[in-house]
Amino acid sequence: MKERELGRVYKDKEIIFSEGEAGDSMYIIQSGKVKITKKTPSGEMTLATLGDGEIFGEMALFDLKKRSATAQADGETRVISIDKSSFFARVNKDPTLAFKILQTMSQRIRMMNEEFTKLKKFKTSLLHACIDVNEICQLILDEARSSIQSDHGSVMLLDENEKMLSIKAAFGSQSNQKVKLKVGQGISGDVLKTGKAELVNNVSLDARFVAGGLNIKSMLCAPLKWKGNTFGVINLSNSSEKLFNLEDLKKLHSLSIYASIAVENAKHCTPFTAAMGDIIKSASLMDAW
Repeated sequence: MKERELGRVYKDKEIIFSEGEAGDSMYIIQSGKVKITKKTPSGEMTLATLGDGEIFGEMALFDLKKRSATAQADGETRVISIDKSSFFARVNKDPTLAFKILQTMSQRIRMMNEEFTKLKKFKTSLLHACIDVNEICQLILDEARSSIQSDHGSVMLLDENEKMLSIKAAFGSQSNQKVKLKVGQGISGDVLKTGKAELVNNVSLDARFVAGGLNIKSMLCAPLKWKGNTFGVINLSNSSEKLFNLEDLKKLHSLSIYASIAVENAKHCTPFTAAMGDIIKSASLMDAW
């Protein structure tokens, strides 16, 4: 009990709890930092770095699910653990603890709601748009860029005749690129082939990566799919030291779902738009005659 009251000191990189293990305690950081990480197909991803006074692992007090992430000391760190049996006793003595937990959970829910609302508005504007495919791709990329900090980005669509991915919209250094990729070539081509979003925070170690003359260090890529058919990808990348995280991957994946529908809509609208253009042109010629 004394250790719980005074807190336990963890050495740098020492594991506090691991992803997948059962949990029955929450933690409060007295001093130092704790890094929260999660395993992904591309390796370990950092979700957050927490500091003095912050809590983590609190969901173990309310459900019976296994830990969804790993908590690791980032430098020497002192942490108090509170299990279910002592939680209510502590709350009776200090109600501010319950308030702190509710405040933390509320902040996380608020952030999720803000992202959902923003995505919902974007979805509505996209799904009702009937414009050129390239314009839709640019709108998609603009939204991705505003939601996820990145240095470069592109939307690539598959040319059914050439069976190649080509850039339809881009920003950063990629805006000057005329890169074309075969299905399965590079990280983008592989995402097109597998239909699964990827996060790669050290592209130099990924054998699939095709540099294309850019100094890229980290990359996000999400597929564009319609009725089981993958027809394009959204790419975001960084040349700086900033790494992407799992939340970034989730955001891009969510965006790609609505983006896929919007691109399909635009494909069907394009012949209509072209026909309307011909009608207007013909009308103008008649007026001139």
